[in-house]
Amino acid sequence: MANLPGLPISVFPVVVFLISLVFLDSYKLVSLRAVLTAALFGLAAAAVSFFINSRLLGAVPWELPLYSRYAAPLIEEALKASYIVYLIRSKRVGFMVDAAILGFSVGAGFAVVENFYYAGTCVGISFVTCLLRGFGTAVMHGGTTALVGIVAQSLSERYVSIGPKVFVPAIAIACAIHSLFNHMVVAPVLSAVGIVIILPLVIVLAFRQSEKNLRDWIGVGFDTDADMLDIITRGGISKTGIGRYLESFAEALPPAAVADMLCLLRLHAELSIQAKGVLLMREAGFETKPDPEIREKLVELEFLEKSVGKTGVRALAPFLHWRTRDLWQLHMLGKK
Repeated sequence: MANLPGLPISVFPVVVFLISLVFLDSYKLVSLRAVLTAALFGLAAAAVSFFINSRLLGAVPWELPLYSRYAAPLIEEALKASYIVYLIRSKRVGFMVDAAILGFSVGAGFAVVENFYYAGTCVGISFVTCLLRGFGTAVMHGGTTALVGIVAQSLSERYVSIGPKVFVPAIAIACAIHSLFNHMVVAPVLSAVGIVIILPLVIVLAFRQSEKNLRDWIGVGFDTDADMLDIITRGGISKTGIGRYLESFAEALPPAAVADMLCLLRLHAELSIQAKGVLLMREAGFETKPDPEIREKLVELEFLEKSVGKTGVRALAPFLHWRTRDLWQLHMLGKK
């Protein structure tokens, strides 16, 4: 008979830890809507993995223990990680903090479906087993996908292009942890205790480091953007290094394109300063209201990028710094 009273305890720990992560986010990088969307993706990933695993188990000559140690972790972690891949590639996360929260949200959604199915269908499952699955399996699912987000986001900051070299190592780590957990090399109680202690500790340490990086990025970036905007708006830019740099393109590009390059620099600096100001206000506990002009500015920014073309954008790369975090802050403003 299914243990219906054990259902809540099988998901309670992972839900509580997810809520704790959201509250730890002092800059409020992740909205409730984003958390729920990620969790819903985790629910869908669990359903897809159940379908794939059930089909493969009937097709390959593997016993269930062997399959659960090697095949299932690869399939499940890849499915969960696919949403993190999408978020990072589309510049919807900028720091390890938001990558970890959204990763854990996906894993939490996955764990809810898996544990509810396990507790609701397995005959003779005890309350203790539900407890161990809640503190062990569920937290493991959330923790491994959070680690995918942390590792992948960290690697993405080192490369201009985001590809397999960013995501493969992150997913491989998650698969290894999942596989080791399923090997049951220690007693289930010790395994659950280890998961509850180690994975949250790693995530919290990543949180601290990420928030330090975020504070440094805001400080340095704010000063740089402010200096850029001051140079452009006060006039006399032709006497600066930036002005001389732009003049070097006067013969290769039409005068209108050079003017658009200058407008692109100004608008990018304005939006960058505004985004960092929003983050500082959030950290201080102030609510930020949507700026009705943001959409128009982002449309103008896109127009200017097309106007100057790929050559112009590449020429401005030393000043625009089109890295993951800079693109993420523009996406953050676009969500307002």
